[in-house]
Amino acid sequence: MSVSEQALQKAQEISRQAADVAAKGQMVVPQQAKTLFQRLKSMGYKRWAMVLVTMGGVVAALATPVLLVVGLPALVVVGGILLLFSPLILVTSPLWIPVVLFFLIVGGGLAATVAAILGLWWLYRYFRGPMPPGGKQMYMVKEYVRGVVQRTTGTISKKGHQITDAMKITTPSST
Repeated sequence: MSVSEQALQKAQEISRQAADVAAKGQMVVPQQAKTLFQRLKSMGYKRWAMVLVTMGGVVAALATPVLLVVGLPALVVVGGILLLFSPLILVTSPLWIPVVLFFLIVGGGLAATVAAILGLWWLYRYFRGPMPPGGKQMYMVKEYVRGVVQRTTGTISKKGHQITDAMKITTPSST
């Protein structure tokens, strides 16, 4: 039996099953295929460990020859260039230090300014505007911490009262 005949038989069988289900008044809903993310999300931790170990082994097996083939010549070439130009770099280093410091200071200042602007924008949106990316998670963490603090305060208060009652200690507030 050829592949096309098998496929035809399978299609006829499925259509018969669908007709039987439809005759009973039920809807035919094909099962949705799982995406890769859904499959990964539904895996247990043991299976995740197996996947990660396998991926690590594959990466190590592929990276080792690549590093040997590419890395060793690159190391030799870069080391040779550095060896050839080291006298020039050493002689001109008083000129390079201010230039490098200037670019580090300017680049760091720009990065800090951008980070501050983005941080303030995020805070503004969190407190005043529509919820920023990650704002819902931040709110949930804040509520969780608030609940933990309240439970801890209550537990410590109860334990303190139990200890004072057990030791028959009078506190200034109870006299």
